[in-house]
Amino acid sequence: MQLKELIKFSKEINSNFFFNYDLKKSNWFNIGGKTKVYFKPNNLPDLVLFLKKFGKKEKIHVLGAGSNTLISDNTYETSKKFF
Repeated sequence: MQLKELIKFSKEINSNFFFNYDLKKSNWFNIGGKTKVYFKPNNLPDLVLFLKKFGKKEKIHVLGAGSNTLISDNTYETSKKFF
């Protein structure tokens, strides 16, 4: 995944993109490392656009509310995973 493509896309939508995001903020246990990219859709159309553009290119992990989720302290690379 090219970071430039994600940054450009983040400016075209109304949802939140966070780069170098601390995953401790998104789970109930307050543990975990950082991810290069974290996407939090504010509406269904943005989610659909995101999945159409990146869903077949990258492995996407859905975090949900972060309850009962343990996240590694390692950094998640953009080329492999994003949340």
